[in-house]
Amino acid sequence: MSKAPVDIIKYVIHAEVEANGLVEKPDLIGAIFGQTEGLLGEDLDLRELQKSGRIGRIDADMQTVGGVTKAKVGIPSSLDMVETSIIAAGVETITRVGPCDAKFKILLIEDVRDVKRKAVVDRAREILKTFMSSELPDSKEISEELRQDIRTDNITTLHGLDAGPAIETSESVIIVEGRADVLNLLRNGIKNAIAVGGIKIPAEINDIVKNKIVTVFADGDRGGDLILKSLKNAGVRIDNVSRAPAGREVEGLARKEIVMTLRRKKPAAEAFAELEGGAVGEVTERSPQGRESRETDRRDHDRRDRGDRRGSGDRRDRSDRRDRRDRGPRDRMGRSERPPRPIIEESVKSGEESMLLEKLSGIKNQALLLDEKFQEIKKIDIDLLKKEKDVKIANTLVIDDVITKDILELAENCKYIVGITTAGNLIIPPGKVIVTKF
Repeated sequence: MSKAPVDIIKYVIHAEVEANGLVEKPDLIGAIFGQTEGLLGEDLDLRELQKSGRIGRIDADMQTVGGVTKAKVGIPSSLDMVETSIIAAGVETITRVGPCDAKFKILLIEDVRDVKRKAVVDRAREILKTFMSSELPDSKEISEELRQDIRTDNITTLHGLDAGPAIETSESVIIVEGRADVLNLLRNGIKNAIAVGGIKIPAEINDIVKNKIVTVFADGDRGGDLILKSLKNAGVRIDNVSRAPAGREVEGLARKEIVMTLRRKKPAAEAFAELEGGAVGEVTERSPQGRESRETDRRDHDRRDRGDRRGSGDRRDRSDRRDRRDRGPRDRMGRSERPPRPIIEESVKSGEESMLLEKLSGIKNQALLLDEKFQEIKKIDIDLLKKEKDVKIANTLVIDDVITKDILELAENCKYIVGITTAGNLIIPPGKVIVTKF
């Protein structure tokens, strides 16, 4: 009998046979062909189907125990699902094998393609893990589902606590509240986090963080306050503290927010002083106007300080050299009454600000160059921005990144700069308008 080509097999009928006596494999195969002959019509005759290659070679695994023969039968089929089901039902009508009574029961119809699909997915996971461990080009986008599987697989435990895979080898450690926080940091490439599991701090945490630089990454809510207080009460040595934005949790932060918050970490002493004084969450500069007001106060303080250091003799000498007409208005107007000179001399209208932030939301790891009418000149990857000549002619730079000193220098000819947030202690040059998301 001919055998159906392996590459066209779609289904395999799996049957179970029990015969009351000693029978052999030829008896079983003969019964299948003989007792189904003419039962299903010429189109579904097993002999003809096997000759044409639409039914494969029937296989049987037989065993006789205590005078009863049991067998597992496999019948390959390249027919469609309906025709294969009819063949299976016909096989169940067989009542004798050789001289013995027998009973056939269909166990299942296996879809061979499902098995192949599962094998493809499993192999894809293996290939992806190997690929990501050796090289992951920034320009490639990997399936988010597989990436989630890989990152979840990499989470480990240390003394019963959920942690990233680099927790033991890293010189620093990040303490977070729960497993979801560790997973989110791991998902964004931070592998040295460990979860304390709540406000009941495990004693093992002191051994884990020994001789390491310790940063606590707490939620920006009441729960984050409790974690910090619990760690302090447990005697855990803490070097730095980072807090998620007010009302936010670490597990819900995006990559840019995580990087920004960790960069703005505070010394533990300062963070606990704020906590005990009633300050909740992280103090950040949320807008250009806030930075402007802070800078103006500093400038006024410097001017007053310089005035205090001048001697009374110096003031008399200068007064003698002044014209009386000029001296009058200056005397009538004290230093504290002079209007402060803003560090940002122009601002963006609320409608324009919303439009610019909308453009920021529409890019990922990219930068937009806009003209004076906020029309797009070019969209480029952030990595290529330093080599882009059109930055010099652009009126506005929109960048999916934190605005740093380097970006300000690169966009020295741009009037507007739009980004996620600003780096700490960033000095905004006069004439620049900064619009940030946070």
